[in-house]
Parts: sequence; structure tokens; C-alpha cells
Amino acid sequence: MIKIAVPQPDSEQTRSFRTHASYVRAFRELALGGSWTGLEAATTRLHSLAADQLYKSSRVPCGADRDQVTSCLRRAWTTASLLEATHSLAEDSEIVRLANGWGAVQTYYVLYNAAQALLVAEGHERPKQHEQTKRQFVDLWAYRTAKLAPWSLAAAHPTVKESDADGFLGGPGRRLDVSLHPWTAWQGDQAWDIAAKALRTTRAALTEDRLRKARERKLSDRRKAWLADCKTRTELGKKARSSEPRSVNLTAVERAAAEQRVRPVTVADYLYRLRVKANYEDITVFADGPASDAEAAAMASDLVDLASATLLVHEVRIAARIGSKELVRVMDDVLLRSTAYIGHLGLRRDLHARL
Repeated sequence: MIKIAVPQPDSEQTRSFRTHASYVRAFRELALGGSWTGLEAATTRLHSLAADQLYKSSRVPCGADRDQVTSCLRRAWTTASLLEATHSLAEDSEIVRLANGWGAVQTYYVLYNAAQALLVAEGHERPKQHEQTKRQFVDLWAYRTAKLAPWSLAAAHPTVKESDADGFLGGPGRRLDVSLHPWTAWQGDQAWDIAAKALRTTRAALTEDRLRKARERKLSDRRKAWLADCKTRTELGKKARSSEPRSVNLTAVERAAAEQRVRPVTVADYLYRLRVKANYEDITVFADGPASDAEAAAMASDLVDLASATLLVHEVRIAARIGSKELVRVMDDVLLRSTAYIGHLGLRRDLHARL
């Protein structure tokens, strides 16, 4: 008898990994172009674009706390260096599967510290919490005249000012197709659609959380009213009219109001979502999800490139505030102290020296 191998269904970890690998690849491609593009050439192109939009036209002297700016940058650079070194050592081996869980966390913290450095450089107080930083990231990127994807792309409620009919800010000037499945063999301009889907699903989770809290508040109010009524009726020698409320539903108006109050979400929110998955929900997605070591290595490479690109655009804007010479001086100080930083940081340093 001939035995026919029956394909095993994908595990939950495989499905989740495949989805997030597609999302990360989309953000990476919006930042640097297709993976077939050489990293140095892609980084140089991005630097030129960022300099034209964010440096030359908006250079402003700033009296910000430069020590704090430097401290935030050093944290971002150190985290990026660890991410890059781990990928370099573990590439094309099963170790990269284990490293990707931490790599997802590191990529978020690169963005987190880079955004805080920019906020301080622009004269703001350094935010102390994740939510505050993510909220201010929206103002840093989504509401600027200059658009630089993926950082300026945001998913919002359609009523938000400057958003399109589907609630997206900073899009490519066409309707984004969020029905496109992340597992499809998408390519080229479809990176916009996949990135938009990543943001839309991230905002959906925030919306559900907002609705849950709205139901909890409504139930609490109902219970307080019921207890007050019970007390009044007891004082009058009467029985309670009904049993204690156990659940409530939101009206269509209440639900719409709650959904509208959910703020726009950006790549900062998506990377935070990935960080939560790795840190608290299911790190096995990164270890057991890839169908091959090559798939795991591809995601690791995309995380490294996205982190470096994120640093580059923030560094350009910081240079516009503290001066490119000061930024390069700080980068040189770091590069001279440790060869571990040579790599993406060295490439970006040489590009900033041309500003």
C-alpha cells in the first residue's frame, strides 16, 4: 500500500509568525525599498530623502538639554547594536529563532529611545511612559506636512482631521486595500496595503480595549444606581425592584463615540504590540512559528534594517536641532569606544557628516 503524506495544518504559532513577518517586511520595504536593494544604497537614498524633507527646510537652533538627547540616543544605538550583532552571529542557524523574540523587543526600544531623543531635542519634556511616547510619536510624524513612510503612516478614525475616507493619514494618495491578506505574495507598492493592515488591526485591538472599558464604566454606573435605589427602597420598607446588574451592552451611539475617541496608531504602536507578544503573550511564535531557519533569518534581517532606518530619520531631525557636527561628534565618541558599534551606525555617521 502506498502511503500518501498528509500535510499537517499550520500551528497557531506558524500563522501568527507568518502574519507578523509580512507586516515587518512591509514596514521595512516602505522605509528602504525591496529586500533586493543593497542596504548601503537604500540607506543613502533614505538619508537624501530625509535630509530634503526634514533637515534643509526646517533647520532650527535649539537650546534643548543636549546631555539628555545624547543619553537617549546612546540607549537607542546600544540596543540597535545588540540587535545587529545578534543577527550577525546567529544568521542562518536555529539560534536566530530564539533571538527573534528579543529582537522584536529591541526593535521597539530602538524606536522608543530615538523618539524620546527627538522629543527632547525639539524642546519637549522626555515622556516617562510608553503610552505617552506613542501618543507623541503621532504628533512627531503623522501630522507633519512632510511625509516619510512608514513613520508618517497612521490608522485613525475617518473623522480625524487630514485622514482619508478610510481613516488613514500619510498614505500614498490612493485607497489602501486592507482586505489584502498578509500571506499573499504581495510585492512593490502593495507594501502600503500590508503596512496599513498592520496598523488597522493594531488599532482594532485598542478599540476593543476602549469598548471593554466603556462597558465596565457603564456597568459600574448601573450598579451604583441600583445600590442607591435599593438603599432608598429599604429605608421606605420596600423590596428592590430587580436583581443586581451583571452585564450591559453599549448603544450604537455609545459604541460610535468610544470608537471615535481611539487615537491614531503608527508603526510605534505596531512595534509595541510585537514587543508585548514577545515579552508577555507568546514568545514561542518567534521560536516555533518559522517554517525554516531561512524564514526566521529573513525576519531578523528586516528587524535590523527597520531599526537602523528608524534611527536614521530621527537622527536627521535631531541634527536639524543640535547641528550635524554635534551629532557626528557624539557618534564618533561612541564608535571610538567600541568596535561593536561599527556597522549600520558607521554608515549613518558618514551620511550625517555630509549634512
